[in-house]
Amino acid sequence: MHFKSSKSFFMKKTFLFALCCSLAGFIYAQNIVKEHYTVSGGILGAANFSKFRITDNNPNNIEYKTKAGWSVGGWVNFPVSKGFSIEPQVMHSSYQYLTDNNNALIKDGKLRFISVPLFLKFHAGDYFAITAGPQVDFLSSVENNSGSNAQEENFNQTSFSGFGGVEIMPHGRVVLFARYIFGLTNMDKISGENGAVEYKNQNIQAGLKFRLFGKKVPADSDGDGISDPNDKCPNVIGLARYDGCPIPDTDGDGINDEMDKCPNQAGTSKYDGCPIPDTDGDGINDELDKCPNQAGTAKYNGCPIPDTDGDGINDELDKCPSQAGTAKYDGCPVPDRDNDGINDENDKCPDVAGIAANDGCPEAEVKQEVSDKLSRSVRTNAQSIKFSGTTTTITSTSNTALNNIVKILNENPDLKAKIEAHTDNAGDDTKNMTLSTNRAEAVKAYLVKKGISADRITTEGFGETMPIADNTTVAGRTKNRRVEIKLMY
Repeated sequence: MHFKSSKSFFMKKTFLFALCCSLAGFIYAQNIVKEHYTVSGGILGAANFSKFRITDNNPNNIEYKTKAGWSVGGWVNFPVSKGFSIEPQVMHSSYQYLTDNNNALIKDGKLRFISVPLFLKFHAGDYFAITAGPQVDFLSSVENNSGSNAQEENFNQTSFSGFGGVEIMPHGRVVLFARYIFGLTNMDKISGENGAVEYKNQNIQAGLKFRLFGKKVPADSDGDGISDPNDKCPNVIGLARYDGCPIPDTDGDGINDEMDKCPNQAGTSKYDGCPIPDTDGDGINDELDKCPNQAGTAKYNGCPIPDTDGDGINDELDKCPSQAGTAKYDGCPVPDRDNDGINDENDKCPDVAGIAANDGCPEAEVKQEVSDKLSRSVRTNAQSIKFSGTTTTITSTSNTALNNIVKILNENPDLKAKIEAHTDNAGDDTKNMTLSTNRAEAVKAYLVKKGISADRITTEGFGETMPIADNTTVAGRTKNRRVEIKLMY
C-alpha cells in the first residue's frame, strides 16, 4: 500500500508540473500576434536503444549490451514565442537489457515504464529544433527472461532522467526526432540502499511524431482581420473587398475612388474630386491663371514667356534678348568676326575685313600686297632653318626662325603655307629626293605642334633637281641645302 500511494503521489506531482508548464505556455502563446503556431498535438512512436550504465563499484565487471525496445504515446505542444515552445509528452516505453554476467541485477529482460518527458524546444526556423528537458519514468512491469530472481520490488518504481536531442521539421505533419536520455536514478532499489553497484538507464530514442491537431497561423500585421499572405497591404488597415488594402485613391488627391467623380485625375473636394478647370490647357487652373485664354507657364502666372526683341525666341532661351537674332545662334544675330558688315555665314574671309563684291575678302590687289610682304619675312626666316648632318632633325638654332613663322601664320589665319625642301647633289638622287620630302614634313610637324592647322600647310621635296648655286663648291652646296616657305591666300 505504501508503494502504491508513493507512486501515485509522484505521478500526481509530475502531471501537475507538466500541467502548470502547459498552462504557462498557453498563456504566453496568446500574446503572439505575428505569424505563429497554435497549440498542437498528436501521437508518436519510437525505437529505444537502451542498456544499464554501471557506475561506482563494479567488482564483477558487469557490462550491458545495447538492445532495442519501443515507445508509443502522445504529445501536446504549447508555443511560448516564435523560437521557443514547451511540449509535455506521455508515453509507454519498453527498455530491454542484456548481459552475460550472472551477478547482474537483471540478465536478460525488459522494464516497461510510463514515461513523462517535458520538452523545452528551441526552434531554428521551420525545419530544425533542439530539445532538452527532464523526464520522469514510472515502472509499470518487469519481464525476466533469464530465470534470475529479478522481481519488480528489486527496482525503484520512480526514476528521473535528463535528455537532449533534435527534431527535423518540428512543425510538420510528420516529425522526425532523436534524443539521448541520461538516467540519474539508480534502478537497483535493494543493493542501492547499501551503496553497492548502481544501475542507471541510458537510452537513445529515435522515432516519428504525427500531428493530429494544431496549425500555423499567418501574421496579421495591421490587425484588419486579413492574414498577411492574403493581404496585399499587410501594414495598412484595409477591407476584404480590396484584398486588405484601403479604398484606393488612384489619383492621389485625398478623395477615395468611391467618392471621386474623376478618379484618374487629381482634383479637389470642391469639384467632387475633379480638377479646377484650365481653359487654355497650360496646366495652370483658371483660378491661378492671369492669362486664362492664352497658354503660359507657372513662372509667369499662366502667361507666356516674354519675347522682348520679337525674334520668336523667348527671353529665357534668347542669349541676346534685346537684339533680334536666329534660333541657330540662340537668339543672337549671325556673327561678323571681322566687322566688315558681312556676316560669317556669307563671308569667305570671316577673319579678314573685306568687301561684299569679293564675298567678304579683301580686294585681290590688297591680298597680294599683304601676301608678298609676309612672304618676304617668312622667306628670310626660312633661310635660317637647318638640319643635323644628312638627317631630318631640325637644329635648335632654327627655333627662333620657326617661331617667327608661327607668329605670322597665327596673326593671318586666312594665309596658307607651302613648304619646299631642297638638297645638294651629294649622294644618291633617289635618297636625296626622299630626304628633301621628309625634311619638308619635319618643318610642317613643328608648325602643327605649335598650333597651326595641318590643313593650312602643304609640303613638297625637290631633292637636288633645283639648285640655286654651283654644286661643285662647298659654298654652293650649302646654299642648295635649303627650305623655302611660300604664303598664299
